[in-house]
Amino acid sequence: MRFASRNASSRAVVAAVLSITASGIVFGKQPKVSRAENEPDWSRILEQSGLDMDKDLRNPLLDGMTPSGLFRKVDPGKPVVLRPIAAWGLETPTRAGWYPAGPKATQIPPDVDRVRKELWTYAYKQPAAEIEKSRYTSPPLKSGSVEFDPGDQAFGLWVSNEGFAGEAVYSQPALVFKTNPRLRNQPYKAMIYPYCDVQAGKLVPDSYLIGWEYSTNDDFQDAVTRIDNVVLLPAAPLLKGVLVEDAKVRKLAGDFKFVEGPAWNLKDEALYFSDIPAAHIVRYADGKVEVANAASGQSNGLMFDKQGKLIACEHAGRRLSRATVGQPGQDIVAQYEGKKLNSPNYLWIDPEGGIYFTDPRYGPRDNLEQDKEAVYYVSADKKITRIIDDLVRPNGIALSPDGRFLYVLDHGADTLHRYRVNRPGKIGKGERLAYVTQHDGMTVDREGRLYVAGRGGVWVLDAGGKWLGLIETPEEPANCTFGGNGRQTLFITARTSLYAVDTVTRGWHVHLDGMPGK
Repeated sequence: MRFASRNASSRAVVAAVLSITASGIVFGKQPKVSRAENEPDWSRILEQSGLDMDKDLRNPLLDGMTPSGLFRKVDPGKPVVLRPIAAWGLETPTRAGWYPAGPKATQIPPDVDRVRKELWTYAYKQPAAEIEKSRYTSPPLKSGSVEFDPGDQAFGLWVSNEGFAGEAVYSQPALVFKTNPRLRNQPYKAMIYPYCDVQAGKLVPDSYLIGWEYSTNDDFQDAVTRIDNVVLLPAAPLLKGVLVEDAKVRKLAGDFKFVEGPAWNLKDEALYFSDIPAAHIVRYADGKVEVANAASGQSNGLMFDKQGKLIACEHAGRRLSRATVGQPGQDIVAQYEGKKLNSPNYLWIDPEGGIYFTDPRYGPRDNLEQDKEAVYYVSADKKITRIIDDLVRPNGIALSPDGRFLYVLDHGADTLHRYRVNRPGKIGKGERLAYVTQHDGMTVDREGRLYVAGRGGVWVLDAGGKWLGLIETPEEPANCTFGGNGRQTLFITARTSLYAVDTVTRGWHVHLDGMPGK
């Protein structure tokens, strides 16, 4: 990853995700999203917004209850902006607004009563002639963007159809359940997604799109809103089995220039990571920090092989190297088809000793020799093969614990992709699993969950890319890996510091745990 500052197609039914993982998390069958007559299909609205109804959902149904859809302001110097996007229906006007939430509001059920704050009114009743003319016409809105300041308190959103005696639906689903008997049997009434800039094909940071359902037909487009300058707060129930109870992200060391590529060394029970601008590889153990290599070739991604040798992606060296810790590295590969690599970024070692690695280019491009920013596989006998060449800027990379899938992050498109591994170095056609805002590196645990360094912290996704939650970090993270006793510590490199958080789950790597699934 660079070290400078960083500034789809379901139809009517969301797929069932009925699975019980080792963590005890249970995903329920998602409710049927219906299509109302004379109104557009919600999945189609999302497709036009560059989103997939299933893959990009941020509040999936969990064991009969939906995670809390609460927010917090990101930039304290700017207001939160709420924009009505569209509204479909023939009912009376709709009011909408926000409500403050208590300090434990992300738990289910909520621990405080809501206090509704009205922001605007929709005036959207359609004339019959307009309905006949176009079944997909968006009704007019009475007002536009609304700015408000919730301070640093967690808050949620609500909408209310005045045709239903002032009842409201909330972005915190438990409130819907508790306050609106008419909707008691409805699993959720707000579907939350990241907001995508369709023209750029990328997510807009700190921005979300919400589809509301305040009637009973579950079409989820009665009101569509966008909210900016917020982060969707982690839902504690979704991270059950991932983090220890009351887990806290703690700072282990700091005052670095830009840290990356953490790797746990089983041989000496220590963590190693790169400080890229300083061209150092740093060792951390027992609360102490020391420089393990003072001339790293501006290494980024690191990983130890089963022999205890350190494999490094070198930016400045434009190579993949192998070394005994503290000694100069030797080339594994530095060229493809006789031309220098761009700047190897991240890597993952497979059970056969082969290496998957990404080769994007950050910084000056005047000395590039490769025609692509690509993904490669280097076999144990050092034969290099280009396996992916259709991503904008491939970055983070990981294998599933069973070895069946290769995951690759495309930093140029804010996307996560998955490829079936047919045999070592041979992959099938890829699929986009999810959008991840301003992502970087990633790792996996033994249950196959993905931990992606992204906007606001480490994003936790299931093996299919479905959002599970966010581990917030004080600084924007660049990468993460498991290590420590039992591999139950998630180490996070974030800008100038090294952080850690204790986990219930265990990390997985070939050199730590042997063959997949063992």
